[in-house]
Amino acid sequence: MYQIIIIGGGPSGLMAAAAASADGERVLLLEKKKRFR
Repeated sequence: MYQIIIIGGGPSGLMAAAAASADGERVLLLEKKKRFR
């Protein structure tokens, strides 16, 4: 089970996911496009 779900793989979403993951949180990052922006 994920503790944090981030919708959007833009610069802010990627930074939020990286910061939360570095703090030991289980993170799910969702992006509708095939490539991150």
